Amino acid sequence: MKIFFFDWAPVRKKSEILSGGHVRRYYSWITLNKSMNKVIPFRKDNGKINWKILDCLCEKDAVIWVEYGCGRVAHIFVLLLSSIRQKKIILNVHDFVVQQKYYYKDYTFFKKLQVHLLEQLLLYRANTIIFSWPGLIEYTKFKKKKKFFIMPPGIGADELIVPTIRKNRTKKTALYFGSMQRKGIMTNIIDLFSQLKGWELILIGLKEGQEIIENENVKYLGVKSHDEVNDIFEKVDVILIPLPKNKYTNKTMIMKIGYALKSCRPLIATNLDGISEYVSMLKLEKNVLYMDEWNLKNLKEALQNVSNINIDPEKTIEILKPMAWEPRYNKIIEDVIENKNVVSDKIEWV
Repeated sequence: MKIFFFDWAPVRKKSEILSGGHVRRYYSWITLNKSMNKVIPFRKDNGKINWKILDCLCEKDAVIWVEYGCGRVAHIFVLLLSSIRQKKIILNVHDFVVQQKYYYKDYTFFKKLQVHLLEQLLLYRANTIIFSWPGLIEYTKFKKKKKFFIMPPGIGADELIVPTIRKNRTKKTALYFGSMQRKGIMTNIIDLFSQLKGWELILIGLKEGQEIIENENVKYLGVKSHDEVNDIFEKVDVILIPLPKNKYTNKTMIMKIGYALKSCRPLIATNLDGISEYVSMLKLEKNVLYMDEWNLKNLKEALQNVSNINIDPEKTIEILKPMAWEPRYNKIIEDVIENKNVVSDKIEWV
């Protein structure tokens, strides 16, 4: 059986992981390649279309694996190929188009309409849909005759190692890693740390058009590889997840939360339903402090309180082991691809 893998150019190495979305895509790609005989990517490493994907037309039992979203061209190809001959479609959803409204500048009306239409057609055609959190099911109109997997953000099995804890630095350090474009909240965070004494803020991630003004307390290190970010974890005292609080962010789940917890550093996060439910599910509530509003008073209090948090690294890593990506992807592959065990209208956690 052939697997036709639709994504941007496949993320084949950890050194190519430059964002949270890349993490999920990397582990789906490597797990599929280890489990199946032949995985054919939609795009070559240089980003050009791999025309071998047209073999899908002749493969009666071909399986189409889609990392949504992977671009309108890829989405159109999936719909065309799947309509010519009935094929199984597995849709691995990172986010929906509605995120543009709550995270970034919204699409223009016509672009939003186009992307939304493609999104709904893919959801309609898919046999199996993988979500990062149950709240995302709300954005799916088509729920019958499908199998849903809830696959919360995880960590690579080879990365579940007890980290080194370094202390005794003259200035304490907070880390934010991720997109800088978060509806202006990062500008606010930078301004808050500019007013603090005894703390510095390290920023890692794509600017995506956001202006970053560095100063004595704020350092922007640009985009770092996955392994580099893991090394930086050892040099910080606290990790920030300052997402804007709104309807969508309350229901979705960010990819980096597993790695933030894996660092065994305290987290200061916006009090979002999804994050608190995830942390509660793992019984790691003591590792996280929540803030409803990011202002100077609240931040000072939170930074003072994190010094009282004692995290047991060995216990934390042990708790996170069931969140390893590879075994969970293997379970989906076994259930849906190898055994063809698709149960309609069923939701299963992995």
